[in-house]
Amino acid sequence: RAISTRQTRRLVDGLRARGALDGSLSLVSSDDGARRGAFVSLRHADAAGIAAALRARGIWTDTRGELLRLGPAPYLLDDELDAAVEALASIVVK
Repeated sequence: RAISTRQTRRLVDGLRARGALDGSLSLVSSDDGARRGAFVSLRHADAAGIAAALRARGIWTDTRGELLRLGPAPYLLDDELDAAVEALASIVVK
């Protein structure tokens, strides 16, 4: 759980630092790590399109309607999480 909480915090903080949560992409997951699950859920009108654009870059996500879900795992490196954040930010930040 500690690894998951740290990884999801890294994703949220990275997206916030890059301005990705200031526009059409919004955080649905709790900002409180103790209340956040293993995924970072984000709302966007074209979640499926974003997931496809990320997949084209080798980044796999899950979607549920307008929800884009990022699910880190213990075997992922911080550099990989950061690369996913950079890719997502490059798609949604104009």
